[in-house]
Amino acid sequence: MLIAIPNYKMKYNPLLFALVFMAFLGSAVQSYGQGIFLDNFNSTSYSNNNGSANFAADWVETNEGTDPSGGRIQINSNQLRFNNLDGRSIARTLDLSVSTAVTLTLDYDATSRGNEGLQVQLWNNNTSAYETVATINTSVSGSISHSLTTDQMSSASAIRFVGVDNGWGNGETIFIDNVQFVAISTPFISIDEISVNENAGTATFTATHLGLPAGGPFTVNFQTFDGTATAGSDYTAIPGGILNFNGTVGDSETIVVSITDDAIFESAETFGIQLTGTSDGSVDISDTGTGTINDNEVVLGNTPLTLFREFDGYMDYTSTAGTLRTQPNTIDPCAITTSSSNTLSSPIPPGATIDAAYLYWSHSGATMDSQVTFEGTTIDAQVAYTTSIIGLTFYGMFSDVTSLVTTIPNPSANVYDFSGLTIDNTGSYCGSSVVLGGWSLMIFYSDPSLPASTINLYQGFDGNQNSSSTFSLSGFYAIGSVGSKTTALSWEGDQTLANNESLQFTTPLSGTNLLTGDGDNDGISANNPFNSTHFDNTVLPNLNNTASHGVDLDTYDVSSFILPGETSATTQVNVGQDYVIMNAVVLKVPSNLITGRVFEDVNYGGGAGRNYASASGLGLPGVTVELYDSLGTLVDTQTTDASGIYVFAGMVNATYNIRVVNGSVRSSRPGGSACTSCMPVQTFKTEYIASALVERPNEVGGANPASADTGVGVISGAQTLATVTIVNEGVAGLDFGFNFNTIVNTNEDAQGSLEQFIVNSNNLGETGLDIEANAIFDPAAGEDTSLFMIPSSADPLGRVADPNFGSGYFDISLTNSTPLSVISGDNTNIDGRTQTAYSGDTNTGTVGSGGTSVGASGFPIPNYDLPEIQINKQNGEVAQTQGTNVSIRNMAILGGNVAGIEVLDGSAAISNNLIGVNAAGVGSGNTDNGILISNGAAVIDGNYFSSNTDAGILVDGGTSTTIQNNHFSTNGDGPCDDNITIAGGTGIVIQQNLIENATGLGIDGDGISGNVSILENTITGSGQDGGTCSGNLENAGILLDGNNSAITNNLIFSNGGPGIVLAGGNTSGNLISQNSIYANGTTSDALGIDLDSSDNAGDGVTLNDNGDSDNGPNNLSNFPIITSAYMSGTDLVIKGWARPGATIEVFLTDINEGTATAGENELGFSTDYGEGQSYLGTVVEGSGADLDTGSSAYTDVDGNTDNTNRFHFSIAIPPLASIGDFITATATLSNSTSEFSPMSVLKVQTVITNRRITYRVNQN
Repeated sequence: MLIAIPNYKMKYNPLLFALVFMAFLGSAVQSYGQGIFLDNFNSTSYSNNNGSANFAADWVETNEGTDPSGGRIQINSNQLRFNNLDGRSIARTLDLSVSTAVTLTLDYDATSRGNEGLQVQLWNNNTSAYETVATINTSVSGSISHSLTTDQMSSASAIRFVGVDNGWGNGETIFIDNVQFVAISTPFISIDEISVNENAGTATFTATHLGLPAGGPFTVNFQTFDGTATAGSDYTAIPGGILNFNGTVGDSETIVVSITDDAIFESAETFGIQLTGTSDGSVDISDTGTGTINDNEVVLGNTPLTLFREFDGYMDYTSTAGTLRTQPNTIDPCAITTSSSNTLSSPIPPGATIDAAYLYWSHSGATMDSQVTFEGTTIDAQVAYTTSIIGLTFYGMFSDVTSLVTTIPNPSANVYDFSGLTIDNTGSYCGSSVVLGGWSLMIFYSDPSLPASTINLYQGFDGNQNSSSTFSLSGFYAIGSVGSKTTALSWEGDQTLANNESLQFTTPLSGTNLLTGDGDNDGISANNPFNSTHFDNTVLPNLNNTASHGVDLDTYDVSSFILPGETSATTQVNVGQDYVIMNAVVLKVPSNLITGRVFEDVNYGGGAGRNYASASGLGLPGVTVELYDSLGTLVDTQTTDASGIYVFAGMVNATYNIRVVNGSVRSSRPGGSACTSCMPVQTFKTEYIASALVERPNEVGGANPASADTGVGVISGAQTLATVTIVNEGVAGLDFGFNFNTIVNTNEDAQGSLEQFIVNSNNLGETGLDIEANAIFDPAAGEDTSLFMIPSSADPLGRVADPNFGSGYFDISLTNSTPLSVISGDNTNIDGRTQTAYSGDTNTGTVGSGGTSVGASGFPIPNYDLPEIQINKQNGEVAQTQGTNVSIRNMAILGGNVAGIEVLDGSAAISNNLIGVNAAGVGSGNTDNGILISNGAAVIDGNYFSSNTDAGILVDGGTSTTIQNNHFSTNGDGPCDDNITIAGGTGIVIQQNLIENATGLGIDGDGISGNVSILENTITGSGQDGGTCSGNLENAGILLDGNNSAITNNLIFSNGGPGIVLAGGNTSGNLISQNSIYANGTTSDALGIDLDSSDNAGDGVTLNDNGDSDNGPNNLSNFPIITSAYMSGTDLVIKGWARPGATIEVFLTDINEGTATAGENELGFSTDYGEGQSYLGTVVEGSGADLDTGSSAYTDVDGNTDNTNRFHFSIAIPPLASIGDFITATATLSNSTSEFSPMSVLKVQTVITNRRITYRVNQN
């Protein structure tokens, strides 16, 4: 919003300005702002500020004094006067950096200017110079108004007055008045302009909140848009993004756009960011940002040919070419066509493997054409060259088209089509007869029927006259001459120019020979190899096409120039007057060589190793491979290429050893290239004996699985060695396979150990990992499973037994100095079953009571098989887990002084292990806690725990712990020790376990906050030590503190003390339901359920109190009083008292069931209290089935008393109930369960049947 201030020839009127400004404020949005910079020269001072905003500085004169009252520039009559101005100026600065729109206005009086003029100038921050926005050059009075451009609005904005020329005379005068800038400021978003290289990966724009603050936080929507760049091929579009601003000026957000680094040669391209919406309508979002992508492909200048690639193996090559010119220079040097086609000059054997196919093309023209059509497919150049002569430019391009050519069903018979090349055939190109347009294809292939050969491909783009170049092939040992050949590809050779041209082929034994036969190049009447021919004399009939205008592709048979034992060969190119562009040279010689591949068998599943094809192996680059002679002397060292291929060539006939340095093998899995601590084991190797490849799949783990590989250059003790005997032949396919999951020894650390597997798993990703199934199980995709392949005394692969194999199992014994690394990698599975799957069940038998039914529902626990792997560490934790989805299973774990396994964080599944005993199931070592849960989540399933000195399991933290299907027996070595100890953590579930014969408590939850679920377990025999712990006899089946736990459907019997003790002060919500509790108190009489207000390990019967107002565990809930229980027809009738709304569970007592004797649960009172062994049913006081809605008070001889509701239930007689049975009951309110009630007897209907108790009843 702009305010127009009339430029009357008058002085500043404060009242008028105030009225106008208030009108503006009344109509402006709050977040908009306006600043008025004004100088009305109302005082003789260069520092006047008459507006709402202040200038940044005073007026500053140039070539004049600074006195506003004197000189040629001065304030006179409340105006700025300019008189006889020659060479003088005056300027003033102001800050307009937060303004979005600014208008300059001023008044002038030029009636006395004579013939002079005055320029009004503003500072341009972009050009860093003043620019003239108005000129006063008419003899009138008037006003000037100018809207500032973006470049004129900055923190360094300024206005300057300067004369038009230096011809001012005395008396030539101009007056200026009311210099005013009205600046409008709003909140606005500014996006910067950026420029990135194509290979930068991303382009990052910065959007900044400028102008005024906003009313609060706001969002801005944005999207990308195409300029000359195209979304999808040049960058990744963002169709809709959101920026979050906090409302303060200066807050900035970034926009990151992914850039595509293609292989296309192209000019700089642009795309943009535009803002499409905002949650705050006052924010100006009109700005856009432009990103420029600079192409990173480099066009190479005149480039001499260098070795581009070496091929070694049972290999050969073929080629073809075509021209887009239609006439020779002698007829029409400018005639061209749009397409060309041709077949290969020599066939490819059926079934051969195409290893590489390269397309070359070249053309005349000042503009490069890097995109053509080949075989109906658009091909972009991957390498581009250029050269020039007499000011004319030529381009050459290269592209790898292997993936295209390998899809052609019959490449030998195929007609290869080429089109889409732009050729300049005008002007000097035509006049100088140098029009060029053509293509060539070279295919390199391998086949076992071919002789072993070495092939060198040289590549460049070298335009020359009167020069010579040589291309050598060395490092071979010629085993014959048949198949030796060389090829030269060049452009722009002329049939009519043959001065000083030749192609020569030189070997040490044969000397120098001319290469001839193509066209008129007979070596006698003419040496003219660059004569626009397509020639190949390695096939019959010879190919000799002399109409290949501007394209020269010649293949020469040089077998007559190669003698056995040759070790080098050189092709020499000599050019003379004819301007020739050399593009490629190929040399092939049959040679003694050894080549193969080092590969990773990523998904090896154990057993015999697999070759490259069977393993779908991945070639490993950068591996060090060494060649030793028969005396063990290092002859040569090579490094595998990107495909894992190594080559040794040029060796004389002899016997050699090829060695792979295991420490240089890096995994292809994520993180593998950077993991120098990762180490594989050999799973496969090949040897060459009696001219035949011999696979060695049984040497898993290398020459000696119990040892580690030696360093570089040391053959003694090397793990991976292959013998090769070579006699005038090539050996291809001498492959070596490796795997990073395989464990082949019981060593504490280093190659092939369990520790090495953990190091590998911690550092290597699981993408693409899907280990093959074994005889027992199939590892899931993405699981990093250990493959135990340690040799036993009857090793299936015939390897020497590991020294720590005995009694049917392997002992991995660790010392303090070499602990296992913390398992920090995700999806790590240490699984002893892989050893069993490989070598069989060498450790037969089971331990524990597998198959026993547990819990009230009778779930059978699993068998606990003796494992083949034992991990033994006499001091410190055996294993610690920290990663997500870690598992440890089917091992024997025993340690000393600390924990067998500690879960530090993440999530872990620990299953089917023997913990605290050795692999024979015998107590050994001094493991404090079999498993310690410190944090994270854990599932502990199907393990056998015994002989752990503190506890089978200590839960001291964590967010979720499930303990199920385990057998706990005789854990602890003192009265304070337990089968399971709970000291902390949440989400604890203990289910379907056999928990027996603890020295102290079966389950100890002393001091916890609660929320533990204990269900379907069998808990028996607790309190084997018989001593006291801190003065208490801890011998209960379960001791729990805290709130909101659930103990359901368990068998709890024959424990030294109470079956269940709830303690810990005032607690509630602890549900005890449908358990079978009996015969507890084997050490001394004790209750089935004991609510212990003394916070110890059981304090006997807690009598009912009036109103149930006492406090303690489960609020010391009153148990129900059964006054009558009898059979009536087919119904069981139960009457008595219970707290309102109580859930009443009725049981047959253990005395009734014969597991206890009358009086064992009296504890000094008149009758037995519980225990409830056989669950009969559940009723709810006050429910629709309750036939008594009254209430009354009661008191019995033991002192139980209350004034509460009566109940009367008639239910179908449970199958277990009969006349004369003793029953008991519990009451539960709000999940707080009571102790067992006094025992009652079932009779035929009579009066009161509660044994030895008389109730004084006061009816309400």
